[in-house]
Amino acid sequence: MTMTAATRLQARDYAAASSMERHAHAAANLTIVVQGEFVERLGSRERHYARGHIAFLPAGLEHAQTFGAAGARQVTFEPAADWLDYLADTRLALSDGPFANAPVYRRIGDRMLCELRRPDALSMLACEGLMLEAIAAFGRQGPGAPAAMSPPAWLRAARDHIHANALQPLSLRAVARAAGRHEIHLAREFRRYFGASVGAYQRRLRVDHAARLLRETSLPLSEVALESGFSSHAHLCRECKAQLGVTPSQYRAGVR
Repeated sequence: MTMTAATRLQARDYAAASSMERHAHAAANLTIVVQGEFVERLGSRERHYARGHIAFLPAGLEHAQTFGAAGARQVTFEPAADWLDYLADTRLALSDGPFANAPVYRRIGDRMLCELRRPDALSMLACEGLMLEAIAAFGRQGPGAPAAMSPPAWLRAARDHIHANALQPLSLRAVARAAGRHEIHLAREFRRYFGASVGAYQRRLRVDHAARLLRETSLPLSEVALESGFSSHAHLCRECKAQLGVTPSQYRAGVR
């Protein structure tokens, strides 16, 4: 699946337990893993990639891949010259093929895949925006970017409590109690470190859970909503549209 020659955005599927012999590409590319997993060998280095990984591969770097029992699906694009200049300015070690894994790449990859599977008049523009969003997120991890703050232990405990109870009713007071801090202090510091309110963070986790059910099961949408902590199908639709840019049914059709 390819959007247009201009965007060079593609989705690629790899069969279960398959492999690719050592090879290189004429142009640099960025790849986001949206499903499955695989091992990549670059010289003497070996890396394991799974859903949510983004990897930069410079032109001419030889690599080989072995795919897992479920195969893999990736979205791949060739960054434009000025996008590569931005990445170089962040002082990422591009020649080493840097990589990362974060929720932001899962969301971007899913949305790219949906645009590729269900294109319309605005899909090319949407895909360009998503590619730029991926470039910006990737560049921010470089040594030339502002250093990311490490959250204190009590705030990590609050985050862990949200993850453990994401699909259950959860109040700010309960999270604050688990962290041993006042609610106002928790709310302020959580947003500062994690870039979202406690409620918005929990909703992201629920949408991630719903997306997994949509990809991996055939449950009716109403059951997906309830299993993911949403009060109704309509509630799930609103959150999917807000976070993934598509409805649950469009997402399911796009990733299958």
